Amino acid sequence: MNARIKRPELRPDGNGQPKAQWAYNVIRDAIITMALEPGTMLSEKETCAKLGISRTPMREAVLRLAQEGLVNVVPSGGTFISKISVRGVIEGQIVRSSLELRMVRLAARTYDPVFDKDFDLLMFLQGDAAKRQDYDEAFSVDNAFHQLVSRAAGFPNVWHTIRNATGQLDRVRRRAYPKSGYFDEVVEEHRAIYEAIRAHNEDEAYRLLRQHLDDIEQVLAFVVAEDPGIVVQEENAGILDALLTPRG
Repeated sequence: MNARIKRPELRPDGNGQPKAQWAYNVIRDAIITMALEPGTMLSEKETCAKLGISRTPMREAVLRLAQEGLVNVVPSGGTFISKISVRGVIEGQIVRSSLELRMVRLAARTYDPVFDKDFDLLMFLQGDAAKRQDYDEAFSVDNAFHQLVSRAAGFPNVWHTIRNATGQLDRVRRRAYPKSGYFDEVVEEHRAIYEAIRAHNEDEAYRLLRQHLDDIEQVLAFVVAEDPGIVVQEENAGILDALLTPRG
């Protein structure tokens, strides 16, 4: 069965990006949101037609996705959407927690009120998405919040490093949004982190973000229980689980 890019907002417009970069962003987003379901085939011909691109940028995009473990390219057999890797989730969490915890300290230490309007807008958008139960919008704003923390810290490019390492983690986080109460938890936690940053309270911002990131164990358990067929639990994943977020 071929996987399809179904979301209407994924119509080709490019926004001036290089075609390979744009194709990568579109397909990656569809994988993260499960519009492209794990285990299904990604049709090169159909996707090129949908996005209005040639095979060259399509193949460049697929190569990047394969490097992130989001697709599996079988020689002469096609390209398939990878299942969620527990090891990949944990590795992504290690990268994310290590870098974001550093960023939140710097953001609190050097916070400039010029960022107030950006944080306030994201708080509004996230609350609005929660009211409407718009999972895709809420997830997008969630990531924008964490990206803004890196900007406020003075190192915006760190977010790109985090994003490139957290494809598997993002799939789990996005899948958990329908979980009861998860919307409200995220909104409340983000607001508390923002208030600590704005108050230049490094220790509190660090504590709140670490607590916020620590919930990945429960989120992963929720996803495994809800749909175990989309998750691959590799050997030694239990050992890696102890490394999720440094404690103490």
